[in-house]
Amino acid sequence: MNRLLFRDTRNQLTGKRTVSPAATRRIWGEDGFRVFLCHKVEVKRKTSDLKDRLSLFNVSSFVAHKDIHPTKAWQDEIENALSTADALVALMTKRFHKSNWTDQEIGYAFGRGVPIVSLHFGKCPYGFIGKFQALSCTWEAAAVEIVKLLVKDERMLNCFIRAVQNCQNWIDGNQLAEVLPSIDKLSIKQADALITAFNQNEEVSGSFGFNGSKSSVHGEGLAYHLNRLTKRTHKLTNSGKIKVV
Repeated sequence: MNRLLFRDTRNQLTGKRTVSPAATRRIWGEDGFRVFLCHKVEVKRKTSDLKDRLSLFNVSSFVAHKDIHPTKAWQDEIENALSTADALVALMTKRFHKSNWTDQEIGYAFGRGVPIVSLHFGKCPYGFIGKFQALSCTWEAAAVEIVKLLVKDERMLNCFIRAVQNCQNWIDGNQLAEVLPSIDKLSIKQADALITAFNQNEEVSGSFGFNGSKSSVHGEGLAYHLNRLTKRTHKLTNSGKIKVV
């Protein structure tokens, strides 16, 4: 038997799929936490909008009806995305169960053991994910609520830190800061990266969510969370910088 054909047949029997680096880059780009957005076609516009909002948090999302390369077989590309995703988000609208593909996509992700987040948009979780409660939120709030859950993952946390480093304006900074209370562990290296981002990026230090100057609206600020998550003491100085004291 041809060696390549034998490998492909073996992968089919074992459930393993080999995805080339080039195909992975084509689907996800060079960076970002990879999220497969599992959805019904009738909400493809809202799903595409969610993909755009997730990008603020350095999340690279796959939307089947938008991201399939025109020269690639659509089923192969979906399987490639499912095989390389870091997580799957199920957008559970009322007709979610009436798709030929949504249940299979969830099963694929469940079999790989990647995190699965379900959002309640008219349908409760069922089957393999029925034991997990779905998030209830608006489409507009979905991006930050998804990231609040996924930031427990080390790779997502590092992607989030890079998003803070690349923050373009203080409005984005306030949105990014909404994730801070959901972080439950932080290494000294990660803490230092956030401090550097704060001290060197005025859009971060100028956002209320990170400087804590309007805590009743935007939260306690980065220094508070660094104190919560590390054994060090951090202080916001009069010059607007965070330092370890």
